[in-house]
Amino acid sequence: MVTKRADTQSAAEVAALASAHRLRVRAVHAPFLLAAKKVWGDHCGKIEVSLRMAKTLGAEVVVIHLPYLWQWGYARWLRRNLEILADKSGAVVAVENAMLVKAHRPLNLSLFNKLDELAGFPNLVFDTSHFAIAGVDIFQAWERLGERVRHVHLSNNYLKGFDDHSLPFEGRLPLDRFLRLLSRDGFSGCVSLELGPGPLEARLGEARLLSNLKRSLDFCRQHLGEGR
Repeated sequence: MVTKRADTQSAAEVAALASAHRLRVRAVHAPFLLAAKKVWGDHCGKIEVSLRMAKTLGAEVVVIHLPYLWQWGYARWLRRNLEILADKSGAVVAVENAMLVKAHRPLNLSLFNKLDELAGFPNLVFDTSHFAIAGVDIFQAWERLGERVRHVHLSNNYLKGFDDHSLPFEGRLPLDRFLRLLSRDGFSGCVSLELGPGPLEARLGEARLLSNLKRSLDFCRQHLGEGR
C-alpha cells in the first residue's frame, strides 16, 4: 500500500525488502487514502505511477478506490478510461468496494458502491469487511461479482458498523466457508490479509504480532486447501 511514507513510494526500496524476505509483491495499492491525498497528484497521476511501480515489481494488480460522491470528474474519467488503462499496462487496474463511514448509522460516501454498479467494472477488489459494514452478505456479493474479482482483501468484522480489520478467525463473518468457496470456484487471484494493529495485538510486542500473523496465514491456507 502506497502511503505518504517515502519508503512505500519507492519501487527500489520495496523490491529490496521483498528480495531480502523472499517475498513476491502481487499487488500495488495506489495512494487513494485521504492521508495520502497529495501523493502522486490527482487520480490519473496516482494510477499511472502505481502502474509503473507494478511493472517494476512484477505485480499483477493495481488497487484503486471508487470516487467520493463529490468527485464527478474522477467518476467520468474512471468510466471512460479504466478498460483502456488495463489494455495498455501489464497489470490489471481493479476497483475496490468502498468502506462506509460510521455516523449515527453507516453512510455510503462513494459513487458506484452498490452491487449492480460494481458489476459494471471489469476488474474488482473484494473487501470482506467493507461489505460487512454495508450490510451486504459476502456470499451474495461473491455470487454477483465473483467472475470479476481479481484480488481479495480479507479481514473479519464484528458487524457493529466499523471497519474492524479483525483476524480472519475472529468476528462474525464465516470466512472459513468463504475461503473454501473461493477455492471451489477456482479463484486464481491473491487473497491479501488486511489486518489492523489492534486485532494483531501489536501493543503486546513483536512475538505476539508474529504469532497472530502466523495463525491468520495458517487459517487461510487451511481453508483454501480444503476447498480444493
